[in-house]
Amino acid sequence: MMMKPKILLSEDIHPQGKSLLTDKFELIIAPDTSEATLLRLVPDVFGIILRATSKVNRNVIQQAHNLKVIARTGVGVDNIDIEAASERGIYVCNTPGMNDCTVAEHTVALILGLAKQLFHMDQAVRTRQWQERFSEKQIEVAGRTLGLIGFGAIGMLVARKCGWGLGMKILVYDPYFHGEIKDDFITFTDKLEKLFIESDFISIHAPNVPETHGLVSRKLLALMKESAYLVNTSRGELVDEQALIDMLQSEKIAGAALDVFQKEPLPADSPFNLMKNVILTPHVAGSTWESNVRIAKSAAIAVIDVFEGRTPKFVYNYEKLRR
Repeated sequence: MMMKPKILLSEDIHPQGKSLLTDKFELIIAPDTSEATLLRLVPDVFGIILRATSKVNRNVIQQAHNLKVIARTGVGVDNIDIEAASERGIYVCNTPGMNDCTVAEHTVALILGLAKQLFHMDQAVRTRQWQERFSEKQIEVAGRTLGLIGFGAIGMLVARKCGWGLGMKILVYDPYFHGEIKDDFITFTDKLEKLFIESDFISIHAPNVPETHGLVSRKLLALMKESAYLVNTSRGELVDEQALIDMLQSEKIAGAALDVFQKEPLPADSPFNLMKNVILTPHVAGSTWESNVRIAKSAAIAVIDVFEGRTPKFVYNYEKLRR
């Protein structure tokens, strides 16, 4: 009886994704996300299905002698060494579009959570501080300016949900966007400083690439209104985290809502954990039952396509492989 090729899951995926693989492959689920564990498990695997917390670096790729495909359950591939994979002719596939709506909805929820002080008011009720109903800490978002850093599919969805649905004005910074937008509530700026000065809420929707690392700097954060809020559902590396902590602790800005951090899981001693003007979620903006099904199935199909000799639909390093 022939041995089935092995597929390594860096973390478990939705059963509907696994069910597509079980007839063709032997599935191995890593017990943890460390590099040492990956190095131990990859030597004879055909494919890796990778979630956000593990890193397939050059060391791992060099140890994976039979590796043909890395399928990332998400859009960002900053936890994969693309050059090393491409040198070996390994497909790097991602799953664009599968959780765009999911992230956009989470972003809108965080904006409203900040504006309406939902978590603060929840605690007020639980601690018998009913007088907080007279505090007027909540604000309306209608007519406020939402600054978007990045205007890809997710940024565009956030803009339209907040513009059409909530009556917000949208100010966009994206030097790579060259499309045509006819919505009269959306305006563009080529000055990131202008966005930080004028926005009441700022939401980040840019990839983690060398050009964006530390993009939201101390200098830019200092331009924000004292009444403004920062929302990040993109990547922690885009923000000068210590500068943001300083701004929040000194109340130079009103608050923040963060789904991503420079170090994940967020350390127990992080100052963010003690801040009452910050909403924290554990890198779940792109995760719902529906999106997890779509992403797991898309990643599984990419692995099957490579195994059966087809080019997957979404190949991140396609041009590098062609060359």
